Amino acid sequence: MDQLIPTIRLALCDSTLEVRESAGIAFSTLYKSAGLQAMDEIIPTLLEALEDDEMSTTALDGLKQIISVRTAAVLPHILPKLVQLPLSALNAHALGALAEVAGAGFNNHLGTILPALLSAMGDEDKEVQGLAQEAAERVVLVIDEDGVETLLSELLKGVSDNQASIRRSSSYLIGYFFKSSKLYLIDEAPNMISTLIVMLSDSDSTTVAVSWEALARVISSVPKEVLPSYIKLVRDAVSTAKDKERRKRKGGYVVIPGLCLPKSLKPLLPVLLQGLISGSAELREQAALGLGELIEVTSEEALKEFVIPITGPLIRIIGDRFPWQVKSAILATLIILIQRGGMALKPFLPQLQTTFVKCLQDSTRTIRSSAALALGKLSALSTRIDPLVGDLMTSFQAADSGVREAILSAMRGVIKHAGKSIGPAIRIRIFDLLKDLMHHDDDQTRISATTMLGVLSKYLEAAQLSVLLQEVRDLSASPKWGARHGSVLCISSLLKHNPSTIMTSSLFSSMLSSLKSSLKDEKFPLRESSTKALGRLLLRQLATDPSNTVVVIDILSSIVSALHDDSSEVRRRALSSLKAFAKDNPTAALANVSVIGPPLAECLKDGSTPVRLAAERCALHVFQLTNGAENVQAAQKYITGLDARRLSKLPEQSDDSDSEDENGSG
Repeated sequence: MDQLIPTIRLALCDSTLEVRESAGIAFSTLYKSAGLQAMDEIIPTLLEALEDDEMSTTALDGLKQIISVRTAAVLPHILPKLVQLPLSALNAHALGALAEVAGAGFNNHLGTILPALLSAMGDEDKEVQGLAQEAAERVVLVIDEDGVETLLSELLKGVSDNQASIRRSSSYLIGYFFKSSKLYLIDEAPNMISTLIVMLSDSDSTTVAVSWEALARVISSVPKEVLPSYIKLVRDAVSTAKDKERRKRKGGYVVIPGLCLPKSLKPLLPVLLQGLISGSAELREQAALGLGELIEVTSEEALKEFVIPITGPLIRIIGDRFPWQVKSAILATLIILIQRGGMALKPFLPQLQTTFVKCLQDSTRTIRSSAALALGKLSALSTRIDPLVGDLMTSFQAADSGVREAILSAMRGVIKHAGKSIGPAIRIRIFDLLKDLMHHDDDQTRISATTMLGVLSKYLEAAQLSVLLQEVRDLSASPKWGARHGSVLCISSLLKHNPSTIMTSSLFSSMLSSLKSSLKDEKFPLRESSTKALGRLLLRQLATDPSNTVVVIDILSSIVSALHDDSSEVRRRALSSLKAFAKDNPTAALANVSVIGPPLAECLKDGSTPVRLAAERCALHVFQLTNGAENVQAAQKYITGLDARRLSKLPEQSDDSDSEDENGSG
């Protein structure tokens, strides 16, 4: 042994390849009889020789020779030394070189090798970085199918590391592996796609770019026909990435950083478009919804170049005979596309308009409503509004009640988004139609018409406004409850959309009187609508002429009286109006607390849960319970100390119910 071992050791570093190869075979034979002794006395010397500039190349080849003949036995002895951090350029190079010889022998050592290489791929030394990347690329390509699971679980560990450089290196290697490996990886693709989509909202911008590149590589490695099976997975991952981004931003519009990059949608679109064009009805619906969700979190700049390839298929599919659920999903996505894509949709305006107008006639209410909404939003981009409104009015005359409702809704959207572009002649036609519908027998038609009159009033001449106000006053005295209701609804709508019309009118006091008398009407929808209108009037009065305390107290007392109404809907509306008043004018609310306090305290004990909850939100603002202990103390004149303390802990902003126009936008 004393003579054999040094001889083989020397021969393994010989300058001649044939000698090194023979020495490798001799080592294998020696290992059979000497076992660990052979390794302990030869391998450390070879590893040391790696550090020697003159001998490093031959020493590395010597290691390759002994690994090629005794892979399983030798690797556990060599690798721990080679992977010591920080990794040197030489060791990174050695790992890459040995990978080619060890092949699948590396399967069981990935947990040792990869962390070191991933770390070195982010090294500040460019040479180490380059050699580590090269080595890592070789390592991932030499493993066989038995090593795939270990490899990917190591890389997944890497993408969740708290060091950005390791997340970046892991993402890169996932993409490289899927692009370059000859193994069958279809079963592993879904998990990687999902992971990389979530990585698009990484906090490090370079990692985002690398993950996007990797995502493109993984998806392009999958056969086209398999892609639609990933739709649910893509939707879920986009949702997770969006939530991750939302938590970082704490409010505001959420876009995913990776979807702000140029060509950002390129990897994901094939999955959704393939499903939209060739999937089952259910898959098409999911694909359309997924497209909408994706568009929502993509920046407008990045979306521009994809508007045309997305819109074409959507229009084509909605025109085919598919179930209403598919059409509904497409309409929802087209609405998002109109909002986010803007003028990039110009080439499709005529087609989209025709599509939406056709959908207004659909037998399903959901389709009609979505088409109406879409048409309104589309009109903001359109230059030819008059022919569209003319067509809608003609269709309205011939339509049944369900379709009429959708047409009115569409017209309301057009007036809201493109009212300025409507010509005078068409405007008069709309005005005349709505004036007639204001006292229509059908509740929904009446509500739609009065809402539209409020929006339209901004574009009417003084003479038309005068006619409208006269009509409103006349209807308030009608024996038909529907006409009285229309009058109150119209006042309410004008107060929302064009308040100066009411506030400066000579008919102001008679309108206030009709609202007050409506509070005693036998029909509760009328009482509720007038409570809502009085709430709006109170806010406008305080905004325009707060010094007129007589009118302010008059309106406020009327709203407070509605807290005793028999209908829980009316009581809730009154509470909502008082809350809006207290939020807008905290000083005025405190000044009138003796008027509001007692009936509000009663509502906190109301038998109806929605009323009690509304009373709690109202009390929070009226008594200003979040503004310190003295307010909580003062409130105890009206409510119990327990209630006051409990309510003071409620968040100042609740959900949507905090808007003044809860339950309807009229």
